[in-house]
Amino acid sequence: MQTSDILSGFNQYGPLLIFIILFLESLNLTGIPAIIILPTIGFFIKMSGSNFLFIYLITVLGSVSGCLLYYVVAIKFGRPLYDFFYRKIPATRRSLEKASELSERYGAMMCFIGRILPTVRTFISLMSGIFAIPFKTFSFYSAAGIAIWNFMTLFIGYLVALYSS
Repeated sequence: MQTSDILSGFNQYGPLLIFIILFLESLNLTGIPAIIILPTIGFFIKMSGSNFLFIYLITVLGSVSGCLLYYVVAIKFGRPLYDFFYRKIPATRRSLEKASELSERYGAMMCFIGRILPTVRTFISLMSGIFAIPFKTFSFYSAAGIAIWNFMTLFIGYLVALYSS
């Protein structure tokens, strides 16, 4: 497969695939972190001549959609899992207590700040659901953090393509 074939596929199926990949990444189901996925997409945006703003909006929509689903699942099942791990696996207590303390201290800002920190960002929906951050608040701060994170990481890939060609 040649680069021209990849770019042709990106132009034809890119927006849908990007939405699905970012949706799944927000659910922690891709096995590849956004810090690798998004710069790669940014690179292909430049190489394919796609519209940066359009693809950026697709990434935000995919990420926000996935994190909202993750939050809903965490609201429903997160607290029982938290309690189970806390009671049955003493080694997890310290980490769980720290997460609870951070949630109480920072509340909704945890959603915003956590979205722009690698590794932490993947667990914000889970923690927000477990600690019952209000849905509207969670949605607003998560979307804002996702918008910043996706722009920064996409733009890094875009710049790499810009200066490597």
